[in-house]
Amino acid sequence: MARLKNLPQEQPLPLASLLEARDNQVLSMALAQSDRVQISLFSFADGESVSEEEYFGDTLYLILQGEAVITFADQKIALAPEDVLMVPAHKIHAIAGKGRFKMLQITLLNEER
Repeated sequence: MARLKNLPQEQPLPLASLLEARDNQVLSMALAQSDRVQISLFSFADGESVSEEEYFGDTLYLILQGEAVITFADQKIALAPEDVLMVPAHKIHAIAGKGRFKMLQITLLNEER
């Protein structure tokens, strides 16, 4: 069973404030993890990226702050704050920012892993 963690319980906070950017780093914080779902918060420093990743399940990206670009073999998609995009399972893609950015990632894990 997945349980939520690293989230405020006494007083609400903006989601993006839970993870601060650090120069030259991509930071992540797990909010939930199980054999069926992974929910993580990411903070990318200016110039940082993740290249050529692939997940076993459909993945939702929600941009919280800044702007990002998700690159597929044949296409680039720009994302602004509050934009959401689903990437199907097994589709190879890369993520980069236009400066610092923060995003929420939710991956539904398929049973065929």
